Amino acid sequence: MTEKKKFDLAIWRYGIISPLLHRDANGALVGEVLFRIVSQSYIRPDGKRVTLNEETVRKWLYRYKNHGFPGLEDKTRSDEGKFDIPKEVAEALFELRQQHPRWTTAQMIRHLAANGIWNGKKPSRSSFYRFIQSHNLNRDPHLETHAVVKPFAFDHFGQLWVADFMHGPKVWTGKNKKKSILHVVLDDSTRYIVQGGFHSTETVDVLLNDLMGAVRRYGIPQRFYTDNGPSYASRHLKIACARCGINLIHTPPYKPQGRGKVERFFRTVRDQFLAQKRYKTMQEINEGFQQWLHQYHQRIHSTLGVSPLKMRTVVENQCRELPPLCDIESLFRMERRCRVYSDGTIQYKKKKYEVPGEQPNSRVTIYFMPWGDPTIYYGDEMRKARPVDRSDNARRFDHPNR
Repeated sequence: MTEKKKFDLAIWRYGIISPLLHRDANGALVGEVLFRIVSQSYIRPDGKRVTLNEETVRKWLYRYKNHGFPGLEDKTRSDEGKFDIPKEVAEALFELRQQHPRWTTAQMIRHLAANGIWNGKKPSRSSFYRFIQSHNLNRDPHLETHAVVKPFAFDHFGQLWVADFMHGPKVWTGKNKKKSILHVVLDDSTRYIVQGGFHSTETVDVLLNDLMGAVRRYGIPQRFYTDNGPSYASRHLKIACARCGINLIHTPPYKPQGRGKVERFFRTVRDQFLAQKRYKTMQEINEGFQQWLHQYHQRIHSTLGVSPLKMRTVVENQCRELPPLCDIESLFRMERRCRVYSDGTIQYKKKKYEVPGEQPNSRVTIYFMPWGDPTIYYGDEMRKARPVDRSDNARRFDHPNR
């Protein structure tokens, strides 16, 4: 398994155990949350749909609590790719799967033991599971039916932030006229907009820039609730949430009701803010939106009975504060594996960088912000990569005048 696949698998595992890490907010017992986790199937990063047992989830939770995020990565087995499964046992497994597509692996193993095909010792149970996994002999998943979405509301600020995009009017950006896109991050309990503004694109860069700004100002929330759009389903967002310890939750497909609060806010924006004036430029619409948002926070909310600003000052803030010396950008940096060329450089976005200390023809992990600062860091020591300056390199052998 490559380093990228190991990392993607660790992110996937964190997304599964994250409800257990934040269960104290809604008062659910460990057993209840664990039952909900193992009662559904999941799609692994390799595209396979799997079901989990409680012991596996507990093992991942233990590894995360004791070793942090790296503890969720798999170590390469010395016997990877080798299976000590006799031919007659393998043929029996293929036959059983065709006859009983709904049987679990444990049921198949019990059937082999009851019929004398397996002696209960060799091959081991782990060999059975590895063989079944590698030969795609897992059972077919049950058809899932989503329950009716019930109204919900959290009690404290920071327990759940909801984010979404809204398409706005066309405005001038430089010499071109483009559609403006509003992106907001809303706190569920107070309806307070922790971050929001109009942009010219609907990308993960915009999303993470806004999330980083909200975290910098208010702290790290417990949950981040989004739809299944490309930006919210991006690998970068999963990495950032895993580093920050945020439980990333996606709306079930074709079930937008869970984001009703942010959709209701967007309707207010259309009916009140956008209806009162036509905005010509991106700067003008953002300045007007910030002024309108300041008034919105001070108006009585029909559901809350008080203003969002008043509600935010009354309820408890459950956001985790950033350490005083924390480099917040390190939590949101993207990482990528790059090849080190024979001249000791790497290439990123068609630009070359020097990486002293790295072996040519090897691979190195680089860290970068997807927007703004073009600085590239590399290696475990987070050393700064220097852009290649051919003119400066050409003068490296020059001697100063005496």
